[in-house]
Amino acid sequence: MACGLISFLLSSNTKTSLFRQYADAFEPFRQIVASTPKPHAVTVLEALDQDRGCRLKYAADMLTMLTSGLRRHPSVETHVANASRANFQTSSASWFMCLDPISQGSDQNISSRNVIMCTGSSPTTIPLPCTSPTILDLDDVLDRQKLRTSLPSAGKAPVVGVIGTSHSAIVAIMNLYELATSTHPHLQIKWFVRSPMTYAVYMDGWILRDNTGLKGASAEFAREHLEDDKLPESPVGKILTKVDCPDVRDASMTPALSSCTHVVEAIGYTRDPLPQLSVDDTPLEGITYDPTTGCLLDGNGHAVPHAYGAGIAFPERVTDPAGNTESAVGLWKFIKYLTRVAPTWC
Repeated sequence: MACGLISFLLSSNTKTSLFRQYADAFEPFRQIVASTPKPHAVTVLEALDQDRGCRLKYAADMLTMLTSGLRRHPSVETHVANASRANFQTSSASWFMCLDPISQGSDQNISSRNVIMCTGSSPTTIPLPCTSPTILDLDDVLDRQKLRTSLPSAGKAPVVGVIGTSHSAIVAIMNLYELATSTHPHLQIKWFVRSPMTYAVYMDGWILRDNTGLKGASAEFAREHLEDDKLPESPVGKILTKVDCPDVRDASMTPALSSCTHVVEAIGYTRDPLPQLSVDDTPLEGITYDPTTGCLLDGNGHAVPHAYGAGIAFPERVTDPAGNTESAVGLWKFIKYLTRVAPTWC
């Protein structure tokens, strides 16, 4: 399990109670919670409002605590390295993986019956029709402290273009607006919009657009300030200009993009690269996965032996009662999925 990079100051769109349930999902987790001296990250979560979202710092602290506990477990062998390649040998029905040292040292080779890829995802980027704006990393924009140091507070007033209408895009606008009303009073925002915002809707026992619609603080901010009938009268409208943008890659968008000093693309996440996988020394290309079982698939759609994926890079595909299909993304959703499919991997 890897915590990855989480913006500590970013608000979740998940109820705190689901983060707390994550820590109870598996017996090893429960043992770690029970054996860790109080107060600890889980007791802090318990003290928060369970029906509202919380700062992701609290979830990250819980993951750090659980990870530290797992690393101490006698059945867990930890390697801090980059997995560069892995080969499955049919004769032994085992994977042999090469680990490259992160700093100094020599390569390591380990073997196992199964490999489970939890490689994570990074913000998606696409080529823009101009090169003049400075591209801001989405993860930095979602972190208020990093964002503050990424933009000049003196000299030429920054004009930041935000591309997208996702949860991340709205949080980016919220963070930029906070800067504009505090340390960067001359900051302006250009919001490049291809489609209307969508919101999660709480139905009877289920949530419409559970994985794609805005929730929590971002939904409240969007409804109050960013809808077409609210933006002109909102204080946000004094610093934000909305730009209709069917395709930000089109050359017609060059003038609007060139007027920005900085641009952040908040258009989703892309799976991080996998190690080079092979079977009997034959490299596998075009790796995908079965979103109902987590099994990795080769370029021909055949199951890669004893190889699986989990987490945001390999989410479950779910269908809601209205027939809408989405990828189930979120800590609690990942753990529910693993609870169902992981026993079939053994």
